[in-house]
Amino acid sequence: MSAPRRRGRRRRLALLLTVAGVTALHAWLLLGRRAEPDDDLPEPESAPSVSVQLRAAPPAPPAPPPPPVPPVPRAAAPRPAPKPAQPAPMPEAPPAVAEAASAADSAASQAQELTGAPAASAAEAPEAPVAVVPAEAASAVVVPEPEPEPAASAVAATPAASDAPGALPAPPVYATALPPPLLRRYRLERGLLWGTGELRWQPGAGRYEASLSGEVAGINVLDWRSGGAIDAAGIAPERYVVRRRGRDPQAANFQREAGKITYSGPTTEFPLPAGTQDRLTVLLQIPAIVAADPQRFGVAGARIQVFVSGSRADADAWSFHVEGEARVAGPDGEVQALKISREPRKKYDTRVEFWLDPARHYLPVRARLSSAGGGDALELMLESEEKLP
Repeated sequence: MSAPRRRGRRRRLALLLTVAGVTALHAWLLLGRRAEPDDDLPEPESAPSVSVQLRAAPPAPPAPPPPPVPPVPRAAAPRPAPKPAQPAPMPEAPPAVAEAASAADSAASQAQELTGAPAASAAEAPEAPVAVVPAEAASAVVVPEPEPEPAASAVAATPAASDAPGALPAPPVYATALPPPLLRRYRLERGLLWGTGELRWQPGAGRYEASLSGEVAGINVLDWRSGGAIDAAGIAPERYVVRRRGRDPQAANFQREAGKITYSGPTTEFPLPAGTQDRLTVLLQIPAIVAADPQRFGVAGARIQVFVSGSRADADAWSFHVEGEARVAGPDGEVQALKISREPRKKYDTRVEFWLDPARHYLPVRARLSSAGGGDALELMLESEEKLP
C-alpha cells in the first residue's frame, strides 16, 4: 500500500474515532445519568463553549404620516322649528261629589251656556246646562269648561269689521213671529245624569225678559238671563248674564248705538249686526223665524243663519239647516216635528239639533247638543208648558 493511501485511511479512522467519541460523550450526558434538577448537572469541562450573539434587525424606517385630511365644513345648524301654538286648555272636570248638595255646587260652577262647543274654539264654546243626578245618586257631573279663542280671532268692533280678512259677512235679517208669554219645563239628560230646567219667556211693550234655570234637590244650579228690546229683526238682546254658583257673573253687552258687543271681563269686542242673538234667545229666535214663514223655512233644505254671542267674549255666525219632518216624543205623546240642525263648522264646534213643534209656535219639543270630540250628548225634552199673563 502506498503512503498516500495509508495517510488517507488514518485520517478517515481518526475522523470516525472523533465522531464516535463525541457521540459517546453526548450519549453519556443525555442518557447515562438519572435525570436530576438542573442545578445538579455538572458543566462539561471538555466541551467547547460557543458564544452566540443575536442582534435585532434594524427597525424599518417609520412610514411617512398620511396626508392631513381636510376638515369637513360643518353644515349650518338647522333652524329650530317654531314651537306650535299651545292648545287651548282642556276643560277641567269638577270633582266627584258624594252628596246631592255638593253635586249641585259642582254643577253650578261648571254649567255651560246651552248652544256652545268645547274648549279650543271659544266662538263655538258651549255653556250648556249640566244634567244632574237625584239626591240619592252620588255621581260626578262632568261638564267642559270653554275658554275664549286667542284675541287674534276676534274682529274689530266696527260695522266694517265684517269685511276684515277671515270675518264672515253679516247674516241676513228675517221676519219673526214671536210666541206669547209662556213657561216651559224640560227634563235635562246627559248620559245617566239628569235634572230639570225651566225656560221663561215674557215679552211686552216692545221689551222682553227671558231666563233659563235648572235645579236639583231644590238647589239652583243654572241661571241664565237675557233682557232687551223687540225690533224689526225680532229679539234684540241688550244684556245677557250667566251666573254660576261661587263665581262672579259674566255678561255680554249688546251696545246697539255703538254697533258692538262688549263683555264684562275680556276687552275683546265684536261687531253687532242686526238680528244678533245670545245663546239663550237663539232658542226662541230660530222658532220665530220658521213660524213667520213656514212655507220657506218649514221644508227640507232651507237654511237660516244667525250671529250668536255667549258671555265669554265668543261670537260667530251659526248656520242652521232644515232636515225635514220627524216624529219624536212630546209631553202628550208623539209629535210630528220639524228637525233643524246646526252642523259643526270648526274642529271643536257643537252639533245642535232642534225638533220644532208646529203646534207650539215651532218652539223646541226636544233639543240635542253633541260635541265633535265625543262624549255624552246633552238632551232637553219638553215635559210641560203653560201660558203666562
